[in-house]
Amino acid sequence: MTQRFLRDQRSRRAFLAGGAAAALAVAGRRSGSARQSTPDYWPTNGWRLADPADHGVDPVALDAVDVRVPDEVPALSALLAARHGYVVFERYYGGQEPETPINVRSVTKSVTGTLAGAALRSGLLSGIEQTVGELIPGLIPEGADPLVAQVTLWQWLTMTSGLQWDAYGDWQRLLSAPDWVAMTLGLPVVGIPGQTYVYNTGGSHVLGVTVADAAGKPLEEYAEEVLFRPLGIAAGDWMRAPRGEVSAGSGLELTARDMLKLGYLYLRNGEWDGEQIVDTEYAAAATTWQSAGDATGAWAGYGYQWWITATNAGFPAYFALGYGGQHVFVVPALDLVVVAAIAGLPAPGELRTPRYLIESIVNACYSV
Repeated sequence: MTQRFLRDQRSRRAFLAGGAAAALAVAGRRSGSARQSTPDYWPTNGWRLADPADHGVDPVALDAVDVRVPDEVPALSALLAARHGYVVFERYYGGQEPETPINVRSVTKSVTGTLAGAALRSGLLSGIEQTVGELIPGLIPEGADPLVAQVTLWQWLTMTSGLQWDAYGDWQRLLSAPDWVAMTLGLPVVGIPGQTYVYNTGGSHVLGVTVADAAGKPLEEYAEEVLFRPLGIAAGDWMRAPRGEVSAGSGLELTARDMLKLGYLYLRNGEWDGEQIVDTEYAAAATTWQSAGDATGAWAGYGYQWWITATNAGFPAYFALGYGGQHVFVVPALDLVVVAAIAGLPAPGELRTPRYLIESIVNACYSV
């Protein structure tokens, strides 16, 4: 499927992301750095709550957002915002409890990209241009396209492997495959590697398997060691592939508060309480336009398993996105992270984007 064809289509995830015009405006721009350089605490053991007005956020505008939820996104389970490191808005709907994990679906990809960054920082992976043939040659199926061995970590991260992948139908094909890695690596290379963007969950899974192989342990154990424990994240269940490994492209469970932590880690340039989880340069590249993206993210660009966009007010932003309306939305210039999460799996006709609610929270910030 060509990039042009992808750009002529509109997926369910595209509707959920919203903000198409803003995303086009930001192509090629950096996401900027947070205004607050040194936090006065870290939310490892829990977020501190604060009066929104104390952090330049209009409480009346936030209340108005809360009132809109039942009509605009009736399936919404959680909507949170943290500014300057303090939670200034936190609402739960439909009986959702703060400590109950939510299947964040493809937000999992941004977690996997973070684990790749951690492995690069520690030297488990020696460079972003390492190839499949160098890293996991034994997992390439017999008869595979010779070009598959040349796919790089950078191409997995940016969705530019060039593999023949149908972004709108191959998720079901992946689910039905007995071996997700073999299915993905068995596809022909039909695009231009490093240039042709196609949203590819199989590629994210291969990325996770590659990180696990380099770490010498299951991905979930590596995640606990280098990401979850340092950030104080208590992850829930994690979907597994048929061969037993966790799904690196979808299916991780996190609480909404822990989703905030993922965004806050990148807002703080990959640092957490004095520890650099991923290099500053990696965090910047991950949240900077690297490839064209497509309608999957509402015409947003793509970084390293993060979508690159701008708010309607023109602030550069980036976000993790999962099917059903999961968002971890970061606006560095406002020192702001907004999370929207839907615990259930809405029917296709019930899908509603929370992006407009997120934009209203952004607009409620009256100081920069």
